[in-house]
Amino acid sequence: MDRGELRAIGPGAARERDLDLLLLADESAAQVASCLLLGDLPMLEDATGGALGLTLALYDGSEAELKAAAARPNRQGQGIGKRTIALVLARLRVQDIRRVTVATGNSGFAPLALYQKCGLRLARIERDFFSPERGYPEGMEENGILLRGRVWLDRAL
Repeated sequence: MDRGELRAIGPGAARERDLDLLLLADESAAQVASCLLLGDLPMLEDATGGALGLTLALYDGSEAELKAAAARPNRQGQGIGKRTIALVLARLRVQDIRRVTVATGNSGFAPLALYQKCGLRLARIERDFFSPERGYPEGMEENGILLRGRVWLDRAL
């Protein structure tokens, strides 16, 4: 059973402990490393303090970007991601954040569905984002579809 609360994970070794979860959200170690020490990293924990899900939120002024959101593979499909994101959005709203964005791959059906279930709407597509120059392997596929475009979603808070 989970605790139902978010715990903020500070920068440093504590964040590196759950690096595997962040890499579920973004397969590029270079992309994850570029933002690992930035922003807030709230984590939903189980009864033993283990990470069930987390969301890295970067913000500036009244806007925030959900940079990485992930749930443990054995807990996916159980509402952990949706619950974690809902708690993060509530926390951002209290901090006077008025708009949130998130980006994901064009071929990831589960993340696209999750973000829309959390009230985010499709905003734009950034073509040919997933390239070796950005740390992604050539020819990555998901759901039998070539991963090429980064899809942006947003929501007013």
